[in-house]
Amino acid sequence: MTSKKEKAQLKEMIESFYKHAQVPMTWNFEVNEQMAEVFGIMIRETKQCSKAFGWIPTPPGGRASIGWLVMQLGRGVFNHYILQISWTCAMGVINRWGNQLKMASMGLYIGR
Repeated sequence: MTSKKEKAQLKEMIESFYKHAQVPMTWNFEVNEQMAEVFGIMIRETKQCSKAFGWIPTPPGGRASIGWLVMQLGRGVFNHYILQISWTCAMGVINRWGNQLKMASMGLYIGR
């Protein structure tokens, strides 16, 4: 079971990712497992255009969970590495996956 603290940490990471990309978050959300799955994909795609997250392993079963993301990326680690990602890389990932993340926040993401 995911704790409120883990959900809050993941929410901060998602907000930080958007802020770094200079993309305003125009919607309020509560973190859920579907969002963790989509954000995990976003992190994996970020690895393709930046070496900053290159050390992060693939999640077991291929799907990121809230607990897995928090364990791998802890807030301090995430904030350190986010600064090494170009904002254009982050913006491109958000352009490709932002709508799916928003749908996931509403419980409407059905996966790949």
